[in-house]
Amino acid sequence: MERLTEYDVVAIPCDRIYYDGSFNCRGEFTLQSVEALANSINDIGRLLCPLWLQPAADVAGMPAGYDFRLIAGHRRYRAVTVYLKWATVPATIFAGLTDRQARLLNFTENLERKDLNPLEEALAIQQLYSGGLPSSAVISTELKRDQTWVLKRLRVLKMPPEVQQLVASRRVTLLDLQIVARKETPEEQINVAESLAASKRGRGRNAVFVGEKLSRSFRRRRNKSEINALVARCLNLGIDLSGNRVAGWCAGSISDDELEADISRELGTKRPV
Repeated sequence: MERLTEYDVVAIPCDRIYYDGSFNCRGEFTLQSVEALANSINDIGRLLCPLWLQPAADVAGMPAGYDFRLIAGHRRYRAVTVYLKWATVPATIFAGLTDRQARLLNFTENLERKDLNPLEEALAIQQLYSGGLPSSAVISTELKRDQTWVLKRLRVLKMPPEVQQLVASRRVTLLDLQIVARKETPEEQINVAESLAASKRGRGRNAVFVGEKLSRSFRRRRNKSEINALVARCLNLGIDLSGNRVAGWCAGSISDDELEADISRELGTKRPV
């Protein structure tokens, strides 16, 4: 068997690792929130996943006295240092990364663990592209996520803070935001989001409030003028979308966002003549 040395795990003294909570896409967290993790690590007797570190020489402006910056595993690091008092910790070293590459690794590692809420994912995208958000197609390619997944997170960033917190607590879903986004003012968006959240504690998802039935946009069949407008748009753009996808949109089983993702994807792959 071939040994893949680039994946070697080494024991690193904990006090030589620079911990920067603001670098983590999850943001800061309380020590109490990692106590259960520390107990689990203690019961197992080891870390199932090593920390990911970056050599200090690759990090501009890092404080003196450290050999590495922590890229991924912030909760695990706090668990073993604060609660378990480990002197060393298993880690994999990633050398030669730019700051942006390191942040992308942090984000993708957290995504693979599947315990980020939608607001954390949206804010992580914003942090990763702090110089300005590129197109959803570019983000989709870099994060290796479907373009619809990206569009839904970008929608979260456009919501008022009150709505974002409802999304973070999962009282309002990303699907619910299709309804919220129809409202023009932040006040209206907050009211609709709060009503949606309240409805789930009682009468269920299809609640009626303020005289308005919350029908989902993807349940509405498109009328003839909308379909004709889509056909004309595709002809003008010189693209030919899958018949099944267009039929699904016409029937209401595919949302506007999903169809826009298809159009963007088609434009991105179309080769000039």
